[in-house]
Amino acid sequence: MRETKTALRPLTAALLLAGIVPAALAAPVAYEMTLSTHSGAGSGGAGGMLGMMSGRGSSVSRMMDLRLTSPVDIVGAQTAEHLVPEAMRIGPVLPLRGERRGKGEGSPADEQGGKLLLYWGCSASVPAGQPEVLDLRAIGGRVSPEVAAMARHSRHGKGGVDGGESLPPRTLWWPQGDAAGGSVPADASAVGEHLVRASFMPQEIRYALDQQMDFLEPMNLRAGGGSLNAAIPLQWAALARARGYNLNAVGAANEREVIIWMASRNPAPMLPASQNTCTIPAGIFGRTQGAMLMGEALGPTRGFAYPPQKAGERKPPIWTATVRVNSFDSLLLGMGDMAREAAGDAAADAVVPGGATIMKSLKGLFGN
Repeated sequence: MRETKTALRPLTAALLLAGIVPAALAAPVAYEMTLSTHSGAGSGGAGGMLGMMSGRGSSVSRMMDLRLTSPVDIVGAQTAEHLVPEAMRIGPVLPLRGERRGKGEGSPADEQGGKLLLYWGCSASVPAGQPEVLDLRAIGGRVSPEVAAMARHSRHGKGGVDGGESLPPRTLWWPQGDAAGGSVPADASAVGEHLVRASFMPQEIRYALDQQMDFLEPMNLRAGGGSLNAAIPLQWAALARARGYNLNAVGAANEREVIIWMASRNPAPMLPASQNTCTIPAGIFGRTQGAMLMGEALGPTRGFAYPPQKAGERKPPIWTATVRVNSFDSLLLGMGDMAREAAGDAAADAVVPGGATIMKSLKGLFGN
């Protein structure tokens, strides 16, 4: 039997290159489901922004992201859908759609250089040896992708330019092309049976979620103090299902100097689940018009696979599914009267250059 399997490997590889072997036979199809709770400046659009700035508190919204990824190109008129339980209050059938992807990586759109001042840690004053000063053109190998993304977005949202021919998609997702934009009703619950099926998959993806894997509560991130020159105490809700927290803040002193603070340089989560306070050291953002603070509570993660794996078994999976739960919150620090009178994207840009772009990318900034 082992000799037969070994002999078939070259044939399987050849058929795969020819596009004959289904993706599920070549490698597992991967499914990802992310359930997010959003509050603060990144939630509720202009209304949520104005409420936060006027002291009325922030709105809370729930978002869902569904991604089905094939190890090979998805060619032709392929279809895929996710059937959600009745408790989600939407659907019940959510179409997964894709778009053609760029062939080349492209080149950076901003070659003007500049520097990144990187601070980290929870303390009232800046620790010795900080900041770490990095060239913005060469930060790729020096900081995490999340920090690099924050630096790019804070410079008026400039990013890379994709080039080359387009290729068929390998990922289909929701809410791609859906009017809901990923939002779900405030009383939505993910508890129940989930089914994912696609025309190019011979096997359906099935899994069930319990209360432990439902949406998290709001993080309720709060900042004390009123001056960017003073230490800024932070506090947030101690969520029972959180396994840790990430905190970042970004501001721009000018067009060529970006300032980023992180709660720690630990891999995510930066802070343990037992901690719900931190302090931004005094003066880090003193030379900026304002800074954007972003927090994430990392909730539980659960994985599924077919066929199920028993202890000691090494069966090749046909599909895998990962469900992640998190909660995001954000605040604008150092807002003056001008920012308080603004609304929506204009308010974000008033205190942090490119702030509107940062808020639209909140979910990806932490890389979960």
